[in-house]
Amino acid sequence: MAAVTRGCRPWGLLLGLLGLVSAAAAAWDLTSLRCNFGAFCECDFRPDFQGLECDLAQHLAGQHLARALVVKALKAFVQDPAPTKPLVLSLHGWTGTGKSYVSSLLAHYLFRGGLRSPHVHHFSPVIHFPHPGHLERYKKDLKSWVQGNLTACSRSLFLFDEMDKMAPGLIEVLRPFLGSSWVVYGTNYRKAIFIFIRWLLALGHHGRASPGCPGALPTSPEAPCAALCAQRAGPARPGAKG
Repeated sequence: MAAVTRGCRPWGLLLGLLGLVSAAAAAWDLTSLRCNFGAFCECDFRPDFQGLECDLAQHLAGQHLARALVVKALKAFVQDPAPTKPLVLSLHGWTGTGKSYVSSLLAHYLFRGGLRSPHVHHFSPVIHFPHPGHLERYKKDLKSWVQGNLTACSRSLFLFDEMDKMAPGLIEVLRPFLGSSWVVYGTNYRKAIFIFIRWLLALGHHGRASPGCPGALPTSPEAPCAALCAQRAGPARPGAKG
């Protein structure tokens, strides 16, 4: 009996080690391994919908429909493992209704680095496109910036502020990126998120700027769009502009 017992110990020890290895493997999925041992762009993408809904409910007064639209669109898009189109959100309303605040919350609760994440790209016409006479150069630069960043990481967020001050025709270079094609310019872009912020007075009678006018979105009816019509129904969070 003694000899048999000694012979079983190595097998018991081996089974115990295998159990530990299996438990460790279950706790570490492939994404975690890639995040710990190398640069992986989606490591910065950490959606927190519970935190987003809580913050929106507490600090975005009078915007129940807007909150529901934004969260529903984001959840459906993020939870789809293979979206066919990027997500396009249009946030428009009067000054002080929380457009900029909502966009900053989306960046904060979608990316670990928030607005400082290398995969969140904020464009302002006053800063990036200040001279109307340089329109053709701006078109080339904008297309190159979007394409380059999507090549580096398909899970990117592009935020375009003050669309009402954007030179007519500039944003049209984005139209190929907003449709349902599989590849544009050799780039996979279907996991990208585009957010456009506009002041309400820049819009026409039906809440939409005319094509070719400042504030007009690129014409792409196929792109999913959750329009946040931020009418003044109550004050936004103190200090939250736009």
